[in-house]
Amino acid sequence: MLKDIAPIYHGKRTFLGLKDLVVSFYTEKCQFSCSFCDLSSRSSEESVSEEDVIKQIHWVFDQYVDEIQQFQQLSAGNEGSILDRNRFFEGAMEYLLERAKEMSQLQVLSLETRPEYIRAPVLEDILRKTNAKQADVTVGFETQDDVLRNEVLNKRMNRNHFERKVEILGDLGVRLTSYVMLKPGPYMSEEEGVTEAVKTIEYLHELCTHHNTGLVIYLNPTYVASKSSLARTMKKAGYKPPKIQSVLRTILSAQPLGIPIYTGLWCENLADETGEFSGRDDYDKRFRNAIKQFNKTQDPNVIKQYQDLLQE
Repeated sequence: MLKDIAPIYHGKRTFLGLKDLVVSFYTEKCQFSCSFCDLSSRSSEESVSEEDVIKQIHWVFDQYVDEIQQFQQLSAGNEGSILDRNRFFEGAMEYLLERAKEMSQLQVLSLETRPEYIRAPVLEDILRKTNAKQADVTVGFETQDDVLRNEVLNKRMNRNHFERKVEILGDLGVRLTSYVMLKPGPYMSEEEGVTEAVKTIEYLHELCTHHNTGLVIYLNPTYVASKSSLARTMKKAGYKPPKIQSVLRTILSAQPLGIPIYTGLWCENLADETGEFSGRDDYDKRFRNAIKQFNKTQDPNVIKQYQDLLQE
């Protein structure tokens, strides 16, 4: 039995204009040891019972009881795959969906998972039980470069398999939110990082358009998780995290596609001060503030005003 029934993380944000409750539940850790990730260190080495997961759900809704009806989005994960029923059990999902009905303004239910757990019967069951207008799954596809994704980042994520899962989402009317990493390669230049991120966004746009699947891009400027296996390689390569200017350049380059883009600006306390964009000598807080505003409004003008300052 858990001593502390609180999740790993809970908080609120404005996501594409919606008031979003974000929760990461404490369950058995993810089994896919991606080289750049150390999130699993915050999860359990052993199975966490369905009862204890349900207790965490109860705790969250009790914690936010005074504002639960104000939330327009619920983003839920477990530092792995919330659709993995060996870690986040069917009964726990049913309880989460039932409690989410208390969110009378709920527009989007977003569930983070790997593609392996995207199955039509599971999603159909969720769609029958949710009161959200839009169901969304968030997947860490990261990069369209197969070698970079699977051999460097160790995602073990087959492109054809991913594409079949996107087709399922389109058939069911479920939206895809995809993580895209900016400058994930240890030896990437700044320009190569931006080019690769834009190519990934273009690939996802083409794929989702083909399958009539809604798409949101979650852009992540790569940070070096200090205890990750990739951190050693990056140190040897003299890797520097991407400039915050490169985040804005990527957003502007992808603007013609008309895809909503949200940028993650937090290293989740997994990197030291030199391992993320804010630790660089050329960090400019004005650009971070512009990105935060863009996250809320999707108004490109808040970024375009700095266009002349964004050269490499």
